[in-house]
Amino acid sequence: MKDKWLSAALVLMTLGVGGCVVIDAKTEEPCPLSEPDEVTIREIEAVGKLTFDNDRCRGYKNIAERPGLGDRAQVHLVEAAFKRLTFENAKVDVLLTLVHNPCFSPAAKAALLDRLDRLTFESNKRTILEALNKKT
Repeated sequence: MKDKWLSAALVLMTLGVGGCVVIDAKTEEPCPLSEPDEVTIREIEAVGKLTFDNDRCRGYKNIAERPGLGDRAQVHLVEAAFKRLTFENAKVDVLLTLVHNPCFSPAAKAALLDRLDRLTFESNKRTILEALNKKT
């Protein structure tokens, strides 16, 4: 009888000390939409009406880093960055923030590539292209 209890205790201790193997499989999930594109586009327009370039840059960056940013909103943000921001470093800052967003869309990539020639400095164009290449 003692041998059975000892054997049972030994088995339980072995299982308890040995632990378990946990396999965590990471699956790619589509980006959840945080809000409708129309609302975000209106917000982009409102940010574009701010007086100072620094404030517009900060507002656009806040939008660019949102999870679940829709395709149309991303394209509109690219257009607004080129149209409403005066300083090239501010444009690059906003665009890189958008490129680094996990939900960066192919439509936004196409819009960005179509407007890349609007940047003056080759180094800024190269920086954007490198970020896009790392994304793929």
